[in-house]
Amino acid sequence: MKILIADTAKETKAILGRILEDEGYTYCYVENSCDIINRVYNENPDIIFLSTHLSDHCSLRILEKMKSAPSTREVPVILIGTKRAHKTLAKGYQLGAYDYISMPYFKEEVLARLRNIMYIRTKTKELESMMDRDYLTGLYNRKFFMDRMVEELSWSVNYHEPLSLMMLDIDYFKRINDSYGHRCGDEVLGKLAQVLLSTMRKEDVIGRYGGEEFIVLMSNTDSATATASGERVRKAVMDGKFYCDESDLIPVTVSIGVTIFNEIMEISPDVLIGQADSALYAAKEGGRNRVCLFRP
Repeated sequence: MKILIADTAKETKAILGRILEDEGYTYCYVENSCDIINRVYNENPDIIFLSTHLSDHCSLRILEKMKSAPSTREVPVILIGTKRAHKTLAKGYQLGAYDYISMPYFKEEVLARLRNIMYIRTKTKELESMMDRDYLTGLYNRKFFMDRMVEELSWSVNYHEPLSLMMLDIDYFKRINDSYGHRCGDEVLGKLAQVLLSTMRKEDVIGRYGGEEFIVLMSNTDSATATASGERVRKAVMDGKFYCDESDLIPVTVSIGVTIFNEIMEISPDVLIGQADSALYAAKEGGRNRVCLFRP
């Protein structure tokens, strides 16, 4: 488990950090409030400790931004404050904070709060997986993906953050089904899902769009980063070992189309998907097993 601590107090860094380290947790420490959001995206923490005493009283603004972003809103946040800060803590709870803790830090209390939060998150994820997942691949289903995409686009507009979309299709998938059978085709789909999960970032939203077509939503991501991610996926699939019955090695490649949200123009999820699909078509027309970026 990875934990991000955002605070300027020496006691937090020395004592809270040591408590987490002694229990085997991985943690990173952020003192500059301006770096917190970027570190959240880069570090992908499972839990965040957020001080209410950061410079410029910006803790609640940071919390509000994180909880309004679909990609980070589910990350549990524990406020570091004091019982005297009733209004600040109350506002933090309203914005989505899970809990709070105060100095001096007691090991048993810190660990108990972490255990409680992770138990709740585990049960919540189990329930979500029953409702939002594709039965064959375990990825998000199309309905969940489209609902999430509407939220991500709205957040990108409000906060002027980039948003990229990737669509990929298995090359000559019908040939795989005809040559090896549909059961082996299903195994290829499942293996591709595993490749996507291991290659993409934790906060990326990965879904099965239909048949052999997959779709990935990348928040806070520009076109260069998205294209590089597509290239990593393409190479990982090409170099991957796709077996059927643990004997037949099946050659698998994918074609990938990438587009980016341009806030200058009015856009909808359907338009963005259409752009990614056009780039995907260009990749196929260009010889397959390649990544193409949409160009108007």
